[in-house]
Amino acid sequence: MQVPKRFLFGVCVLGLALGRVLPAWTEEAQEEKAPLDSAGGIFFVGHQASQTLEESVVPEQDYPAYAQTALEQAFERFAIQNRKTIAVSRELSIESIDAWCSAEGVRWGIIVMTGFQEDLFSWHFAIYDGEQHFFRGYDFFSVHVRPGVFSSPVIDRSVQKLVQNWHDSLSSRGFNGKFAVTQGQRFTGTQDGVRVLFGSQDHFLEGGTIQDGVLTSPFYPFTEGFPLYGKLVKDRYWPRSFVLPQGISPETVALPRLQRKVRHSIGFGYEFRGDLFACLDVEYRFHILPDRLFVKAEWGIWKDTTQLSQGVGAQHQEYRFGLGVYIQPSNDAAFRLYGGTGLSLVTASGAFITLADPLWLGLEYHFPHWAVKLEFRIPEILGYARDIYEPDTTGFSSYGLLGVLLKW
Repeated sequence: MQVPKRFLFGVCVLGLALGRVLPAWTEEAQEEKAPLDSAGGIFFVGHQASQTLEESVVPEQDYPAYAQTALEQAFERFAIQNRKTIAVSRELSIESIDAWCSAEGVRWGIIVMTGFQEDLFSWHFAIYDGEQHFFRGYDFFSVHVRPGVFSSPVIDRSVQKLVQNWHDSLSSRGFNGKFAVTQGQRFTGTQDGVRVLFGSQDHFLEGGTIQDGVLTSPFYPFTEGFPLYGKLVKDRYWPRSFVLPQGISPETVALPRLQRKVRHSIGFGYEFRGDLFACLDVEYRFHILPDRLFVKAEWGIWKDTTQLSQGVGAQHQEYRFGLGVYIQPSNDAAFRLYGGTGLSLVTASGAFITLADPLWLGLEYHFPHWAVKLEFRIPEILGYARDIYEPDTTGFSSYGLLGVLLKW
């Protein structure tokens, strides 16, 4: 039986095609299966300097360079060689670390992120396993920069902690016994310009700044499922602590509003004087200690037919001066109790009357830029008809005032 020439020609063409395609498939398969070099690593190095760093606190030593060198030397002891150093920003993601490790054929991605905030040097160390696709260790800390003092022991201890965590985790897919998250946290807030810091006291990591009401923090390999503490800060506002009970999570977190540090305030009120006509009231406060201690000047106008005007309806103007103090537990509390004392001068129908303000108490509820207030005062006559100066509270009762405060 003779084989058709067309069939033979088709077999030849198919053989040639497979001869060209199969080697490429084989090489690609081999490349995919090729393990990453466990003796090789990439250093991802980033540094962010604060714009508020003053000349007086410019470090005499190169802190970022020391941190990188200390890590390189630590990993050299474990025969991990630095194949490449890549300059990165704080937007470094787990996907980009993984891609670089794969492209370079190395297993370990070693991250060194440092920064200055005023006189505070902070760092974030981490090591990523490009083969298992998770973090095996991380550490973050910060120290105050002092002239003539180089805090190398603190950095060395942080490096040792990172390397030890990494070494202890090599036997299992663990991260200090737990897994690390692989994403940042999304926040929403009503105040733009609020900075989010992760950590406590001076030991923090930058989480970013609220802009247009939203923020997605940079990726840090925090322990999954563990509480994460932080702080919200903004210039001229009181800082506020917060906690994420389950650490970084996929849910969006709504941030609370910060209270403004008050130096000045102006108030408008309506004062009720028992059987007297109501009094329109304006006051100005200057806070010697923001949201704690203040002095105030106040002006009011009313009309009455009582003892002060000897039964004749007369218009009165009152000028009050006083010293007050807030006694709420924290400076930025929304609900506040305050009290004070002072002196009052009243003019009516040519008479000049001096009143003591021995005690006034108030309740306020504060928002970031304004507050509502309810105040009670107990005045006492010291002068009457210009020539009599003796205590006389006949016909007087406590006064109540309801109003608002505008703060800045």
